[in-house]
Amino acid sequence: MTPTTTGASNGEQAAEAPAPPSYDDVMQSVHEGLAASSSAAAAAGPSSAAPASVEMGPFSASKPAAPSEEQPLLVPVSSSGGRPTAAATAEQSSRDFFSSLEYKRTSKGYSSSDPLLNTDARALRRFITETNERPRVTVVVEGSHMEERSPGMRPRRDSDAQQDQQQGGPYWNQGGESCREKVVDFRFSLELTPFIHDRGSLYTARQRSGEPYDIDAILQDYVGAENVLKEIVVQKRAIWDYDAVRQQIIAFIRGTVGYPHTVAVTFPMENDRISIKTHSAIGRVWRHPVTSFLCFLTCACLVGWPLRRLATQRWRNKLMSDFVVLVAPHDYVQRNADFMRSQVTWARVPLGIVHGPGHA
Repeated sequence: MTPTTTGASNGEQAAEAPAPPSYDDVMQSVHEGLAASSSAAAAAGPSSAAPASVEMGPFSASKPAAPSEEQPLLVPVSSSGGRPTAAATAEQSSRDFFSSLEYKRTSKGYSSSDPLLNTDARALRRFITETNERPRVTVVVEGSHMEERSPGMRPRRDSDAQQDQQQGGPYWNQGGESCREKVVDFRFSLELTPFIHDRGSLYTARQRSGEPYDIDAILQDYVGAENVLKEIVVQKRAIWDYDAVRQQIIAFIRGTVGYPHTVAVTFPMENDRISIKTHSAIGRVWRHPVTSFLCFLTCACLVGWPLRRLATQRWRNKLMSDFVVLVAPHDYVQRNADFMRSQVTWARVPLGIVHGPGHA
């Protein structure tokens, strides 16, 4: 699904969804929006109203939130010691709101089955807005090669200590079959999260007509549904040219550092979703680990899981949140060049079959 900020004109229907914007287009849009906001604020003076940034608002693709509905996630507290400011009041209100809810935060993100979020669309919208934090993304780089063990040889085990002393082989012992094994030469990770914009752009999927769904309508439909297994998820993404980063890291390690084997680059992501689940008794029983275990033992999951999928299909992939990565792939690789060079190590041994003692 691709984000959108404007709907089709009356009577028009989009034949197909537009192609997603490129990294350069997204970055140019972000910088133009920030520059426009700064210019408007400087021209209007301190009495100016809040800037109307279209691209970076929490609900940019749908109807914007009213000023009375906007609640900052992090608000500075006045250190003057006098009367509490409006910002401090808003912060206290946010704390009271979350202290009244039952929710948890895991590596995957925020989740809640609180009754209020399942019955009040305004509370549900506020919860999503204030927990829409940027995802945590790391760049994991691994170098490895394959080694073939010759017949009759295998890696030494702890139980082979006495036999090793008799045969004089500290690392190898008789037994085993010929096989190929993956040997990891190095593995390290780079942090990408600090380069991700801290505000996401929440948007909705498109209907068949090409018009985006209305966020308020989706949330109202969720809280009004009599569905004992209902669940709504906001899926987060970090917008970046991952293929370019992967290619440049591999080229650097192979070309500049000289590593001759396989290099794999992955981008694991945490805190990548916001989940609101039903508070019904049946839903709580269904989510219990014991139920999942019994389901697996009795093969009831063959029926239960499809039913659950059908029950949540109505709101699946309806709400998404995009976060822009504010560094170009080339600049990111250059920033981490020295660190990567120091982490790439490998045993410079001839490639081919690895033999044990007495088989050289």
